[in-house]
Amino acid sequence: MPSQPGGGPCHLRAYPISHEILRKPVSTDRFSFQGKARIIKIAEDMNAVVDSLTVCNFLFLAASLEEFAKAYTAITGIETSAQELIRAGERTVYQERIMNALNGFYAAHDDLPERFFEFGGTSGAGFDVPGLNREDFLQARARYYRIRGLDSNGIPLQHKAAELGLEWKS
Repeated sequence: MPSQPGGGPCHLRAYPISHEILRKPVSTDRFSFQGKARIIKIAEDMNAVVDSLTVCNFLFLAASLEEFAKAYTAITGIETSAQELIRAGERTVYQERIMNALNGFYAAHDDLPERFFEFGGTSGAGFDVPGLNREDFLQARARYYRIRGLDSNGIPLQHKAAELGLEWKS
Protein backbone atom coordinates (compact mmCIF):
# COMPACT_ATOMS: atom_id res chain seq x y z
CA MET A 1 0.00 0.00 0.00
CA PRO A 2 1.25 3.48 -0.66
CA SER A 3 3.77 4.74 1.83
CA GLN A 4 4.56 8.30 2.73
CA PRO A 5 7.74 9.58 4.36
CA GLY A 6 7.51 8.52 7.96
CA GLY A 7 5.55 5.40 7.03
CA GLY A 8 1.90 4.65 6.68
CA PRO A 9 -0.60 4.71 3.84
CA CYS A 10 -1.28 7.95 1.96
CA HIS A 11 -4.14 8.43 -0.51
CA LEU A 12 -2.24 11.14 -2.42
CA ARG A 13 0.72 8.90 -3.29
CA ALA A 14 -1.34 6.77 -5.66
CA TYR A 15 -4.78 8.41 -5.80
CA PRO A 16 -6.74 5.35 -6.98
CA ILE A 17 -9.86 7.49 -7.36
CA SER A 18 -8.92 7.98 -11.01
CA HIS A 19 -9.46 4.23 -11.59
CA GLU A 20 -12.25 3.69 -9.11
CA ILE A 21 -14.50 6.70 -9.66
CA LEU A 22 -13.40 8.42 -12.87
CA ARG A 23 -12.66 5.09 -14.64
CA LYS A 24 -9.38 6.49 -16.07
CA PRO A 25 -7.39 4.88 -17.64
CA VAL A 26 -9.22 1.65 -16.74
CA SER A 27 -12.19 0.92 -14.53
CA THR A 28 -11.67 -0.97 -11.27
CA ASP A 29 -14.04 -2.00 -8.49
CA ARG A 30 -13.45 0.35 -5.58
CA PHE A 31 -14.67 -2.31 -3.14
CA SER A 32 -12.15 -4.94 -4.25
CA PHE A 33 -8.39 -5.35 -3.97
CA GLN A 34 -8.33 -7.24 -7.28
CA GLY A 35 -5.69 -5.76 -9.60
CA LYS A 36 -4.93 -2.88 -7.24
CA ALA A 37 -1.31 -3.76 -6.37
CA ARG A 38 -0.02 -3.06 -9.88
CA ILE A 39 -2.28 -0.03 -10.31
CA ILE A 40 -1.01 1.43 -7.03
CA LYS A 41 2.65 0.86 -7.99
CA ILE A 42 2.22 2.52 -11.39
CA ALA A 43 0.20 5.39 -9.91
CA GLU A 44 2.80 5.97 -7.18
CA ASP A 45 5.53 6.16 -9.83
CA MET A 46 3.50 8.59 -11.94
CA ASN A 47 2.59 10.76 -8.95
CA ALA A 48 6.26 10.91 -7.95
CA VAL A 49 6.91 12.37 -11.42
CA VAL A 50 4.09 14.89 -11.03
CA ASP A 51 5.33 15.85 -7.54
CA SER A 52 8.91 16.21 -8.82
CA LEU A 53 7.73 18.46 -11.64
CA THR A 54 5.77 20.47 -9.04
CA VAL A 55 2.54 20.02 -11.00
CA CYS A 56 -0.87 19.93 -9.36
CA ASN A 57 -2.00 16.33 -8.82
CA PHE A 58 -5.36 17.09 -10.40
CA LEU A 59 -3.71 18.23 -13.64
CA PHE A 60 -2.51 14.66 -14.07
CA LEU A 61 -6.11 13.61 -14.55
CA ALA A 62 -6.17 15.76 -17.73
CA ALA A 63 -2.61 15.34 -19.08
CA SER A 64 -0.51 12.28 -19.90
CA LEU A 65 3.11 11.49 -19.13
CA GLU A 66 3.84 12.01 -22.83
CA GLU A 67 2.55 15.57 -22.52
CA PHE A 68 4.60 16.12 -19.36
CA ALA A 69 7.70 14.80 -21.16
CA LYS A 70 7.15 17.23 -24.05
CA ALA A 71 6.66 20.12 -21.63
CA TYR A 72 9.78 19.15 -19.67
CA THR A 73 11.82 18.98 -22.89
CA ALA A 74 10.45 22.33 -24.09
CA ILE A 75 11.17 24.09 -20.80
CA THR A 76 14.57 22.59 -19.96
CA GLY A 77 15.95 21.73 -23.40
CA ILE A 78 16.71 18.25 -22.02
CA GLU A 79 15.19 15.56 -24.24
CA THR A 80 13.12 13.09 -22.22
CA SER A 81 10.34 10.58 -22.77
CA ALA A 82 7.38 9.29 -20.82
CA GLN A 83 9.32 6.07 -20.17
CA GLU A 84 12.25 8.03 -18.71
CA LEU A 85 9.92 10.02 -16.51
CA ILE A 86 8.17 6.90 -15.17
CA ARG A 87 11.57 5.32 -14.44
CA ALA A 88 12.57 8.48 -12.54
CA GLY A 89 9.31 8.21 -10.59
CA GLU A 90 10.04 4.57 -9.76
CA ARG A 91 13.52 5.54 -8.52
CA THR A 92 12.00 8.30 -6.39
CA VAL A 93 9.49 5.99 -4.71
CA TYR A 94 12.12 3.29 -4.17
CA GLN A 95 14.54 5.82 -2.67
CA GLU A 96 11.77 6.86 -0.27
CA ARG A 97 11.35 3.20 0.72
CA ILE A 98 15.10 2.96 1.33
CA MET A 99 15.04 6.07 3.51
CA ASN A 100 12.02 4.75 5.41
CA ALA A 101 13.76 1.39 5.98
CA LEU A 102 16.87 3.18 7.26
CA ASN A 103 14.61 4.92 9.77
CA GLY A 104 13.05 1.67 10.99
CA PHE A 105 9.82 1.60 8.99
CA TYR A 106 8.56 -1.74 7.67
CA ALA A 107 5.31 -3.63 6.92
CA ALA A 108 3.69 -2.76 10.25
CA HIS A 109 3.76 0.88 9.14
CA ASP A 110 2.02 0.05 5.85
CA ASP A 111 -1.21 -0.75 7.62
CA LEU A 112 -4.60 0.78 8.26
CA PRO A 113 -6.28 1.62 11.56
CA GLU A 114 -8.25 -1.31 13.00
CA ARG A 115 -11.53 0.59 12.54
CA PHE A 116 -11.24 0.11 8.75
CA PHE A 117 -11.60 -3.65 9.32
CA GLU A 118 -14.12 -3.52 12.16
CA PHE A 119 -16.60 -0.98 10.81
CA GLY A 120 -18.16 -0.27 7.45
CA GLY A 121 -18.06 3.06 5.69
CA THR A 122 -20.84 5.54 5.20
CA SER A 123 -23.56 3.81 3.22
CA GLY A 124 -26.06 5.45 0.93
CA ALA A 125 -29.33 4.68 -0.71
CA GLY A 126 -29.06 1.34 -2.46
CA PHE A 127 -25.54 0.33 -1.42
CA ASP A 128 -23.65 -0.86 1.62
CA VAL A 129 -19.98 -0.13 2.38
CA PRO A 130 -18.67 -3.06 4.43
CA GLY A 131 -15.50 -3.00 6.50
CA LEU A 132 -12.36 -4.30 4.83
CA ASN A 133 -11.36 -7.93 5.09
CA ARG A 134 -7.97 -7.98 6.86
CA GLU A 135 -6.76 -11.12 5.07
CA ASP A 136 -7.60 -9.64 1.66
CA PHE A 137 -5.78 -6.45 2.64
CA LEU A 138 -2.67 -8.36 3.74
CA GLN A 139 -2.67 -10.39 0.52
CA ALA A 140 -2.95 -7.19 -1.53
CA ARG A 141 -0.09 -5.64 0.45
CA ALA A 142 2.05 -8.74 -0.19
CA ARG A 143 1.30 -8.51 -3.94
CA TYR A 144 2.22 -4.82 -3.87
CA TYR A 145 5.54 -5.64 -2.16
CA ARG A 146 6.37 -8.23 -4.85
CA ILE A 147 5.46 -5.85 -7.67
CA ARG A 148 7.37 -2.94 -6.09
CA GLY A 149 10.45 -5.14 -5.56
CA LEU A 150 10.37 -5.26 -1.75
CA ASP A 151 10.79 -8.20 0.59
CA SER A 152 7.85 -9.67 2.50
CA ASN A 153 8.38 -7.12 5.28
CA GLY A 154 8.27 -4.12 2.91
CA ILE A 155 12.05 -3.62 2.93
CA PRO A 156 13.89 -2.75 -0.31
CA LEU A 157 15.94 -5.47 -1.98
CA GLN A 158 19.57 -4.85 -2.87
CA HIS A 159 19.26 -6.20 -6.43
CA LYS A 160 16.20 -4.00 -7.15
CA ALA A 161 18.00 -0.93 -5.79
CA ALA A 162 20.99 -1.70 -8.02
CA GLU A 163 18.68 -2.16 -11.02
CA LEU A 164 17.36 1.35 -10.38
CA GLY A 165 20.86 2.79 -9.89
CA LEU A 166 20.33 3.33 -6.16
CA GLU A 167 22.63 2.45 -3.30
CA TRP A 168 21.21 0.16 -0.61
CA LYS A 169 23.07 -2.03 1.82
CA SER A 170 20.46 -3.83 3.90
